[in-house]
Amino acid sequence: MNSYTFPSINLLQCKKGTQARVTDIFPQPKFGNQDPHVSLRLKELGFLPGARIEVIGFGFLGADPLALKVNGTKFALRRTEAEKIGVEIIPTGNH
Repeated sequence: MNSYTFPSINLLQCKKGTQARVTDIFPQPKFGNQDPHVSLRLKELGFLPGARIEVIGFGFLGADPLALKVNGTKFALRRTEAEKIGVEIIPTGNH
């Protein structure tokens, strides 16, 4: 029962306090021809498969930016960038 894996969602779907693990970087048409460059930059910042993420908070009324901790380092991302990052939720309290 403790080994249940939640389905992959994008990071923007997570709530404050959520702990998750990166599964993938998705294409995001909103970035147009810059999308591959944005994906590469996210990977360079440490958003790689298996990286642990904690959602720290959101901007005023849920707007930009999204505050995160990735492997212990704090980052702020725009909502469109967060939509690119696929994650699976890490259940809390079930080790």
